[in-house]
Amino acid sequence: MADYHWADHGLVACITVTAMSSAEAAVRSLEPTAREAASFDEARHASWGSYELCHTMTIQTDHHVVIWEDNGHGGASGEPFLRLCSPGPAGSLFVNVNAVSNLVLGRHGSITRQFDPLFRADTDEGRGEPLAAEATLDWTMGRYLASSLALIADYTGLGEPFEQEWFESPRARQWLLPS
Repeated sequence: MADYHWADHGLVACITVTAMSSAEAAVRSLEPTAREAASFDEARHASWGSYELCHTMTIQTDHHVVIWEDNGHGGASGEPFLRLCSPGPAGSLFVNVNAVSNLVLGRHGSITRQFDPLFRADTDEGRGEPLAAEATLDWTMGRYLASSLALIADYTGLGEPFEQEWFESPRARQWLLPS
């Protein structure tokens, strides 16, 4: 499985991988009124210090869209997640500054597995049956976020591991979503 070691160093975001056909379709599933920004700087400036806007970035791969919500949680929330997993497998990881976290996996518009990855080392409780891949990952403090992203990549079939830097590159599309 891919190694997302960078995630274990202060990640505060909601990262979602979906099999949606386009970045725009994925973002509209999160929030129909989302607005595309012209640049990373424009989106960052507009959302900085705002409780009303969430800066969201997308990367399109051959068969997936990777969504990074800075200070957002839509991808791991009820109805938006169900829309994101309707066309195929999707997974989302939310973590905030207080280490509150949520990992959710689904397909065909239904959640198949959901748990708090911070406590996965102690228990496999959560919604749905544990996946075999969960047993092969390191859920200890300092590794549970990288393990969460590796599980999402495995579950969704994302073949190309993504790097944090992608979202600040010209390859990324920038969006503003109401919070």
